[in-house]
Amino acid sequence: MDIAALNSTKSLRKNVLRWMSLCFGFLSVLFAIFNLTVNNFPLLGYIEICFSIYCILTYISLIHRPLQFWQAVVMCILITLIVVLGTALASPRNGVFVWAFALPILYYLLLGKQYGVVLSASLLAIQMYILGTKSNLSPFETFNLSLNLLCTYVSIWAISHVFEGSRSHFSKRLKNLALLDPLTGAGNRLSMSHYFEVELRDKSQLYVLLLDLDYFKLINDEHGHGVGDKVLVEVATLLRIALGRGYVFRVGGEEFALFSSFTSDEHALNTAEKIRAQVEDTRFDIDGLSINVTISIGAAKFRSTNTLEDFVEQADKQLYKAKRFGRNKVYCKFKVEPEIEAASI
Repeated sequence: MDIAALNSTKSLRKNVLRWMSLCFGFLSVLFAIFNLTVNNFPLLGYIEICFSIYCILTYISLIHRPLQFWQAVVMCILITLIVVLGTALASPRNGVFVWAFALPILYYLLLGKQYGVVLSASLLAIQMYILGTKSNLSPFETFNLSLNLLCTYVSIWAISHVFEGSRSHFSKRLKNLALLDPLTGAGNRLSMSHYFEVELRDKSQLYVLLLDLDYFKLINDEHGHGVGDKVLVEVATLLRIALGRGYVFRVGGEEFALFSSFTSDEHALNTAEKIRAQVEDTRFDIDGLSINVTISIGAAKFRSTNTLEDFVEQADKQLYKAKRFGRNKVYCKFKVEPEIEAASI
């Protein structure tokens, strides 16, 4: 699976903002000319010219760069200000207020449910106040028209809210299905790649602990795969608790990778040893059986030239040593020269 596909929400919002910026960039020029020459609203016209320039710059920026959240916020605020100002300056007969009906959709598409609720409610209150203070309320003198317009706005708001809520919910579910190991709930290999290549910004103090359950095949052979699966679930839970701050990924049958940042090599090594000892000292109660397992751990520190494959391979070499020299040990290599190796039993 393409890692970029996991960021479907961000991709959607980037596309919406990019093409909306292009559309509003040209529309704002037309409205600015109309407001400067026909409506005699110079303030609104000059604001629309500035807004048009901002829209075109945003469109160009989004072609080459990822979407920043502040860009979506600024766009929504600017459009809202223009609609509110237009409603305040123009007569209701001009129909500027009609643009307000499209804004809840925009809020939810660009900013999500939380901001969508706040902005939609704020816009409704502001527009009702402005229209209510107009000396000439035509065409709102007809109660039925006013009621229909209000119900239309609320309906669009409600539909936008429900749609965005459902879209967000299913997006999260699909992402979990793609990123989580269905048995243990730990991240899978794709999740590890996504974390390393997309989410993780600072890798300067990043370490990986690659661990494997010792003689796990014997548990499956003696007690069955059902018991073995439950042992894996218990071990994954223990690893998440023991690691504390960091991420646990299941990268093989009984193999896990733990990613975390540590202040020093010694801190990383002590954590690896603590995890090894905690697993050894824990007896898992599985279907009335008391099962004890041990783990071998290989640890490595990230170097600036490493790809994810290089990084994990460093730890894998240390894991191989831990298994080769007796298992239930921790081996590590944190520097190129001299090589640091630590074995624990």
